[in-house]
Amino acid sequence: MPLTADDARLGREAAAKGKLGAAIRHFRAALEQVPGDPAITLWLGQALCASGQLYEGVPCLRDAGLARLSGSAAPADLIPVAQLLQKVGDPAASLALLQDIAASGLDEFGLWHATATAAAQLSRHELALDACERASRHAPDATALSVLTASIEIDAGKAHDAAARLDAVLAREAPVRDRMRAYRERARALDGLGRWPEVFPDIEAGAALAAQVPEYTAQDAGLVGRILGRDAADFDAAIIRRWRTEAPADDHPAPIFLIGYLRSGTTLMQEVLACAPGVTVADEAPLLSGTQAAMRPGPSRLSALDSLDRAAVAALRARYRALAAMRLGPRAATGRLIDKFALNVIDLPVILRLFPEAPILFMVRSPRDACLSSVLQMMPPSPSTVNLLRWDDAVRFHALVTGAWRSWRDALGLHACEVRYEALVDDLEGTMRAILPSLGLAWTEGMRDFHKSAATHAINTPSRSQVTRPLNRASVERWRHYEAEFTAVEHLLVPALDDWGY
Repeated sequence: MPLTADDARLGREAAAKGKLGAAIRHFRAALEQVPGDPAITLWLGQALCASGQLYEGVPCLRDAGLARLSGSAAPADLIPVAQLLQKVGDPAASLALLQDIAASGLDEFGLWHATATAAAQLSRHELALDACERASRHAPDATALSVLTASIEIDAGKAHDAAARLDAVLAREAPVRDRMRAYRERARALDGLGRWPEVFPDIEAGAALAAQVPEYTAQDAGLVGRILGRDAADFDAAIIRRWRTEAPADDHPAPIFLIGYLRSGTTLMQEVLACAPGVTVADEAPLLSGTQAAMRPGPSRLSALDSLDRAAVAALRARYRALAAMRLGPRAATGRLIDKFALNVIDLPVILRLFPEAPILFMVRSPRDACLSSVLQMMPPSPSTVNLLRWDDAVRFHALVTGAWRSWRDALGLHACEVRYEALVDDLEGTMRAILPSLGLAWTEGMRDFHKSAATHAINTPSRSQVTRPLNRASVERWRHYEAEFTAVEHLLVPALDDWGY
C-alpha cells in the first residue's frame, strides 16, 4: 500500500509540473497495485486527456466519476469531472453523471449550469432549458446564464422568448463579455423572427464590444492571410503535381478530407458520411495541425514540404494515425477516417504532400449565404473566427480562403472535389450516389435519415441544431433579406460568385 501512495503522489506531482508522461506512468503503476481505485483512475483520466489521449482518458473519467459518486465522494465534488467530460467531447457521459448527481438530492447552480450545457451540446433543448430555469433560482441576476438560456431558446425554435430575454440583459448593467454575447445572440434571434433591419446593428454592436474582451483581442487576425500569402508566393504547380504522382509512403488507408469555408455544409456532409458502415469521423479534431507541428521548419512551408523524403513522409503519416488513435481509438488508425475540419483548406499543401492519394471534398455554398451565416454564429475565438465579428471582415476572409482554394484547384485540376451544399439539400441521394464511389463508399438508406443518427452524439460546430433535423431549404438564399448589406462588399465576392455561378 505505501508503494501505491508513493506512485499516486509522484503522479500528482508530475502532473502539476506538466510532466504528463511521467504522471501517466505513475498512475498506471498505482492502479496495478489497487485495480479500479476511483481516485487514481480519475487522476489517470485527467492526465490522459490533458495529453490528448482521449480514447483511453474519457472512459477513465466517466467510470471514476460514477464510482466515486456511489462511494464516499461528495456529489458536488464530481461536478468538475462532468465539466471536464464536456470539455473533452463526451457530453453524453457528462450528462449521465450530472443526472446521477442530481438524483442524490444536490441542488446548486453549478450542477444545473453544467447540465444545461451538456444537454445543449446534445440538442436536448427542453432538458437544457429546464436546467437553466433551475440554475436561475440560485442566481436570478446572472447575465451569462440569461445569455446561455437565450442561445438555447433560439436553437429550440423559441426566438421570441430569446429576444425578450436578451432585451432585458441589454437594458441593465452587465459585464462586457456578456453584453457582447447578448448582442450577437440577439442578432440571431431577430433573424429568426424576420426583424431583418435590426440584425446588423446588433452584429456591429457585438463586434465593437469584442474589442474589449481579452480572448478576442489576443487573437492574430492576420495569421491566415500571411500563411496563404507565403504559400501563394512560393507556389509551383509542377512541384505539387509531382507530389500527387508519387506513390503513398505506406500501405495504410488515407483519410477522406472534408474541407470548405465555415458554414458551407461540412457538418451536414460529415453526418451523412458518418452513416456509412465502418467509418470513423474526426469532427474538428486538430489531427493535421498536430502532424504539421512535427515538421522541420524551412524557408517556407512549401519548401519544407518539398524537402521531405519518403521516410519523413511515412513518419508524419504515422504521427497522424497515432494522433487519430489517441483521440478516436485504434479503428481510426486502421480503417476509413473522415477528417472533417473545415479550415484544413488552409493546410491543403500538407494534405497534398502527406496524403497524395487521399480523397478531398470541398463544400461549396452560395458565398452570400456562407458569409451571412458566419457572422450570425458565435464561434470560439481563434485567428480565423476573430475575422467573423465584423461584416466587412467576414466577407474579406471568405474571399481570402475561397480564393486560395480556387487557385490551387485550377492549377491542379481539383474541380471534381467540389460538392454544393444546395445540391445536398435539393437531392441528397442523387448527390451522394454521384460522389460516394470516389470515396470508396456506398449509399445506404441510413444516410437518408442522417439527422436521426446526428441526434445521438455530440457535434462540435454551431450546425448541431440544423443537422439534427430533416433537410429543408430555410437556409438557402437567406441572404436576400439583407441585400442592402451586400452593396458595399459585393465586389469582394464577385470572383467567387462568377466562378461558382451564384
